[in-house]
Amino acid sequence: MMKRLGLALSVALSAGTLATSALAQGTKINVGYATATDYLPAFVAKENGCFAKSGLDVTLTRMQIIGSIPPALIAGSLQVGIGTATVLLQAVDGGLDLVAIAGAARMLKPNPTISLVVRQGLDIKSAADIRGKKIGVPGLNSVADVMFRKWLKNNGVKLEEVTFIETPFPQMSDLMKAGTVDGVTAVEPIRSRIVASGVGARAPEEYYVAVHPDTLLSFYTATATWAKANPNAIKKFRGCLTEALTSIKSNPEGAKEVEKQYLGFNTPSLPSLAVDLKADDFKFFVELSKEFGLIRRDIDVKTLVAP
Repeated sequence: MMKRLGLALSVALSAGTLATSALAQGTKINVGYATATDYLPAFVAKENGCFAKSGLDVTLTRMQIIGSIPPALIAGSLQVGIGTATVLLQAVDGGLDLVAIAGAARMLKPNPTISLVVRQGLDIKSAADIRGKKIGVPGLNSVADVMFRKWLKNNGVKLEEVTFIETPFPQMSDLMKAGTVDGVTAVEPIRSRIVASGVGARAPEEYYVAVHPDTLLSFYTATATWAKANPNAIKKFRGCLTEALTSIKSNPEGAKEVEKQYLGFNTPSLPSLAVDLKADDFKFFVELSKEFGLIRRDIDVKTLVAP
């Protein structure tokens, strides 16, 4: 009897130790992000310890090309990855099991954070002047790319008159300086760095907000399967992002230090950061993606956002 009691106690203690260990380790989440200040709240949440205190073991991994994130999510090398609407819609249309779980930033007309930047010396006054030029985009069919194509189309420029070259954000300045591209669709803080270096200058018209003055710009994605299995982790992840937004507003200098730590430099102004997102945010992009043949069917926007 004593032996059975001792064995039971040993098993109970072992189980308790394993449970405590699992709790201490937290839910492991590898988050893939791009070189942009849109994801500053995640950086801050990591550095201020909110993720850890919430039981989330978060690793932040920089990704060169946004288009590589959906395959990484499906493969399981990432649990969460940043996304844009066109990339998400193409992935879902192709049968991938992805949903948006939290917002990162919006693009608002008073605060455009993606611009066309052209090589110094080029006389670019309007969309018509882009004919015959080579334009670097952060990912073919990325939202920056597709909105640029829409701007050209709206201004009567045929897309076959322009060469589009996939250009990772960190390489934009060097490729422009070398003459490999004539311009790039650059996001902050890459945009300001190119301009400050004298390599390029912002085009007169802000192409992105000329197409639409208020859109969802970036957000965090996961597989629907992972999201369904980890609703509490998602809730905590969103909570830490929201807490980080408050911290960024109350301690902007501290936020700049974190931004420089993760990106290597500071942006002169922050994007319009926003954690909230809703299914209706995707309606505009469904129509846009259909217009450019990126998706083959209608997609129910209600299926694109995790509860």
